[in-house]
Parts: sequence; structure tokens; C-alpha cells
Amino acid sequence: MPSFEKPVAKRIYQGSILILLGLLMASCSENKVAQCSKLIDIANQAVSGVKTVSENSQPDTSIESMNKIADVANTAKAEMEGLQLTDEQLKGFQTRFIDMYTATTNATRELVTAAEAKDAQAAQQAFNALQTATAQEGPLVNEVNAYCEAQPSPAAETLSPSVSPAAPSPSP
Repeated sequence: MPSFEKPVAKRIYQGSILILLGLLMASCSENKVAQCSKLIDIANQAVSGVKTVSENSQPDTSIESMNKIADVANTAKAEMEGLQLTDEQLKGFQTRFIDMYTATTNATRELVTAAEAKDAQAAQQAFNALQTATAQEGPLVNEVNAYCEAQPSPAAETLSPSVSPAAPSPSP
């Protein structure tokens, strides 16, 4: 009887090690749901940030508000760049968000510069660039939601830094 105990115990021990290694490896690589969640959280934080700036801005501080919106977009870009995603589709979405946040930041800064210089033509060009940059957001959010099988949250439906009462008028 003792001769059976050692091989059985050894197999159980080896099996336990394999299970632990499997669990360890699984915990080291995030699954699609966790990666989706991180991507969506950053996008929603950007929306919340823009919404907060927009709701708390006064007409006489529109340039300051636009600078804050550019800061929000720039922060979202940096956070998106910091994500370590393994899912190829999510990496594609990540790249598109980074490009969108970069274009949004640049166009917003250009709009501020043009408004300060009272350059109507440059302001209109910057405003058009801002609209183009932020127009990507709705379709991108819809694609992410569909891929991640998430129901659109109220915040995800309002991802739109271009819609802001704080935006300075393109004309001087």
C-alpha cells in the first residue's frame, strides 16, 4: 500500500504545480474584457473632463476653457499611450484614440492661438480641424462598444470634446 501513496502523491503534486502555473500565466495576461475596460475608462474620463470644463466655463473665460479641454485631450492621449494591450483589435482602437486625441489637442491649441491673435481665417481652419478630429469619436466609440460587447453608457454616448459652450467663436 505505501508504494501506491508516493506515485499518487507525486502526480497530485505535479498536477497542482501545473494548475498553479496555468493560473499564474492566465493572471499575467489580461483578458479582452479587462483590456476593454481600461480603454473605455480612459475614453470616459476624457469625456467627463471635457464635460466638467464645459459646464464650469463662463463666456468670458472661453480661451482658458479651450486650453483646459486641450489639456484633457492631451492627458487622455498620454494615458492611452500607456496602455499595454495584447488584443490586436484593441491596439487598433488605441491607436485611433491616440490619433484623435492628438488632433483634438493640436486643433484646440491652434484655435486658441488664432482667437488670441484675432485671426478669423486661422480660427476657422482650426475650428474645422477640431470638428474633423472629434467627428471620429462617435464611430470609434460605437466600434469599441460593439467589439467589447458593452452597452453604451451615457458617458460613452456623449464622447464629444468638440461640443463645448466654451469654444471661442471663429470670428474675431
